[in-house]
Amino acid sequence: MNIRKYMQAHESFVREQLLLYQEKKDWDTLKNKHELLISRMQHERLIHLLVTLAFGVFILITMACAFMAPAKALYLLMGFFLVLFVPYVAHYFFLENTVQRWYRLADEIDSKMKGGR
Repeated sequence: MNIRKYMQAHESFVREQLLLYQEKKDWDTLKNKHELLISRMQHERLIHLLVTLAFGVFILITMACAFMAPAKALYLLMGFFLVLFVPYVAHYFFLENTVQRWYRLADEIDSKMKGGR
């Protein structure tokens, strides 16, 4: 599953619902689905935060070991961890920013439910 496409598709769907339907509709169903996906993505975000922090700790430990007892293998291991760390940080920021946008979408749904614009 491509999580980026999944999240972007849901966000597009919600935005479309907010723009196209100004009259009374079943906002409860949309809100419930949206909040379910927010809770799933919060879990995804937490897991990626923990993995990202773990890789950061691995890098620091490997760096400390490499400075105390320089060895080519330790530098290679540190490079390997860095190569994995960068995409994890980028993906974590994507998740974080998307979930925060989704919070604003939830607020817009709430506003529609109350009859506001």
